[in-house]
Amino acid sequence: MSSKKSAPAQSRDAARNLAATMRAEQAAREKRVKIITISAFGVAVAALVAAIIWAVIASRPAELPEPAPLATPSVAAESGGISLGKDGVAGTANEGAPVVDVYLDYMCPWCGVFEETNSALLTELREAGDITLVVHPVTILDRLSSGTAFSTRSAAAAVYVAEKAPEHFDAFNTAMFAKQPEENSKGLTDREIADIAKSVGVPADVVDGIANLDSYKQFARWVGSQTEKASADTKLHTQDGIFSTPTIVVGGTKFEGDWRNEQQFRAAIDAAKQG
Repeated sequence: MSSKKSAPAQSRDAARNLAATMRAEQAAREKRVKIITISAFGVAVAALVAAIIWAVIASRPAELPEPAPLATPSVAAESGGISLGKDGVAGTANEGAPVVDVYLDYMCPWCGVFEETNSALLTELREAGDITLVVHPVTILDRLSSGTAFSTRSAAAAVYVAEKAPEHFDAFNTAMFAKQPEENSKGLTDREIADIAKSVGVPADVVDGIANLDSYKQFARWVGSQTEKASADTKLHTQDGIFSTPTIVVGGTKFEGDWRNEQQFRAAIDAAKQG
């Protein structure tokens, strides 16, 4: 009996083999598609997890660098300001005389008016030994210097001058108001503040310290802390319950009169001397 298959049988076998081959190829394709789909899904899940982790991390408060130590100037008065006695040197006082505290911001236009109106009177009384003047540079108007933090920079520079060149602080304070910038401006640059210091005789190394931000780095935290302290002291608040500049304290009591009226201001100082 012949083992050869007939032509029709051979055709059927070929068809079955072709079908089997096609099924195997189809299964292989489906397996590859399944693997690719699972892999893509895995990648997508991993990306989603990474995005969630990133969002959680991004939502956390930024970790700020460790702040510099709080540098307290050696010339600071117990009340926190810069005291001036007869000779006008920062850190000195007139023994037994009442204290006149002046809280000021170098961006504050009313502080400029106060300086223009009363500097001669305060100098006269201080040089006579009748008062100790304590100047408190504060930083409440940074928001009005177009993002340059002028109030903080200028206050820190003033304290830096008081610490490094105490005999020039009084003149520097006066000169800063003579060159006072307008509110809602960028204020003065560090170089311009340094030039003001130079103009009143501040030594070159101190001038360079202002221009190079040494003053800001050293005393910015201190003037900020003094501002917070003053702002929290209800005895310094206005009738509206806020702390503003200029704020004047005579003999420990907030002056509520009109400091533009010399008679009222002098009378309050005289009363402090007597009592």
